[in-house]
Amino acid sequence: MKEKSTNLFHKASAGSLMTTSVPTTFLDSTIFSIEEYLLINTKQLKSINYVYILSKTGVLKGVISIKEIFRQPKSKKVSEVMISELVVAHLHTSQERVAYLALKHNIKAIPVVDKEGKFLGVVLNDDILRVIYSEAQEDISHFAGVPHHSSINIDDVTSLSLFVSLKHRLPWLIIGLLGGLLAARVIGFFESTLAQNIILAAFIPLVVYMASAVGTQVGFFIIRDLAINPKINFLTYTVHQLKVILLIGIIISLAVFGITWIFYSELMIAFVLAWAMFLAILSSVITGLFIPYAFSRVKLDPANASGPIATIIQDLMSVTIYLLVASSLL
Repeated sequence: MKEKSTNLFHKASAGSLMTTSVPTTFLDSTIFSIEEYLLINTKQLKSINYVYILSKTGVLKGVISIKEIFRQPKSKKVSEVMISELVVAHLHTSQERVAYLALKHNIKAIPVVDKEGKFLGVVLNDDILRVIYSEAQEDISHFAGVPHHSSINIDDVTSLSLFVSLKHRLPWLIIGLLGGLLAARVIGFFESTLAQNIILAAFIPLVVYMASAVGTQVGFFIIRDLAINPKINFLTYTVHQLKVILLIGIIISLAVFGITWIFYSELMIAFVLAWAMFLAILSSVITGLFIPYAFSRVKLDPANASGPIATIIQDLMSVTIYLLVASSLL
């Protein structure tokens, strides 16, 4: 049989993978005639795992393995020993479905038929294994948070030149540097509050760190989950993450309140620190979720931009919240 063109079919379908260079015969053929056919045509065939038995009109009626052919008496008709309960695919059956059928039924090749059951070709073992390998790679990539096909513009850091890598990353870090200088100015505005309660200055790094840590943790989750599912329901995702962040904020704030009160015996300082810690952690939902999501929506790599931008924004918010709470309560 001549090879049929598969250009008309989707590249991930059975029609694009199938070959017609496989042994076929008819219902009234004998085992002896099949053996002769195989001996003569083996070099022209891509596979001889199975022989496919057709009716005179080309309808696939059964299949027999090569091993079974050499076990049978030569005078027997193939219709007497063939397997008639067939596992088949159609032209537009997805390659994943074809691979699934092969694995489920433990067979090396899947025949392809049309709507009337006429034999069109076979998806061979090599192609099935290639599909399985490709799908496994994609699944592993997804589990690792690496998109196989993604609308987000993800940088391949191993292939980018030094100049391009610098161009993609340095501007965001410069923005972060400017933000750090701005944070110093914010602290300067509350100089009098800090002067009256010098102990407050000692807790600035703690508040900033905890809020940034929660924001970074959430940011890693959203970047990974966007890679796995770019069409994620962001509202549902935000509500779930917000619940988690609320619980984290309450637990950490209560712990900070108790420890500060025990070690410093300052009830108001402990209350200010706990309340500011809770609000700062709660604010991390903005930097942890919304900034990476916003960058992904405009097709920018969240890993390049959201880290430096989210960090400095979170630091500014944390310092401002802390000092505002302190100046209003003390």
